[in-house]
Amino acid sequence: MFSGALNLIVVALALGSSLAAPTDVEVELEARQSCPDVAVYFARGTTEVATLGTVVGPPFQTALALALRGQSLQFNGVPYPATVAGYLAGGDVGGAITMANSVTSIAGSCPNTKIVISGYSQGAQVTHLAAARLSSTVQNRVVAVVTFGDPYRDRALPGVLQSRRKTFCAYGDLICEGQPIVLAPHLTYGADAGEAASFVAARV
Repeated sequence: MFSGALNLIVVALALGSSLAAPTDVEVELEARQSCPDVAVYFARGTTEVATLGTVVGPPFQTALALALRGQSLQFNGVPYPATVAGYLAGGDVGGAITMANSVTSIAGSCPNTKIVISGYSQGAQVTHLAAARLSSTVQNRVVAVVTFGDPYRDRALPGVLQSRRKTFCAYGDLICEGQPIVLAPHLTYGADAGEAASFVAARV
């Protein structure tokens, strides 16, 4: 009697477990439903607070939210040290790897998400370095590249990304000239957030 009841309990638990376990299709559907319409990866400038900084990140995020009303937006600050040494070395490689890996990951898991990569100052360097790490397939998924105060203003991006690029460089910003001197114009790019957001919105 006791043994029979125990067997029934085991069978019931097994059935409940199998019914509760999601199928592969259900797991994939849930992942797709959590995908944003637009995913932006942004790298802040040297010495700015993590992860969005203050000069460009927050106003760019706000402007995009307004420009993309009706679409879901995921705005991601790329974590990296943002040290002066990283800037002088040509951009933090670890940050570039993080950005490239994040972009590659969402490109694989969210086939309908429009992807944007962006950065300010050293973050622009990081964006260039990350772009060079993307496969041509993933590059095709990136609809816009936006950089501000870009030390690599005169360097072309790989593949299709060059034609999808918008670079903001203020008159008198020596960082854009490749000189490691921060003058007042380098701190003005928050004013370009609206134009940058419009550029992105036109491409998504």
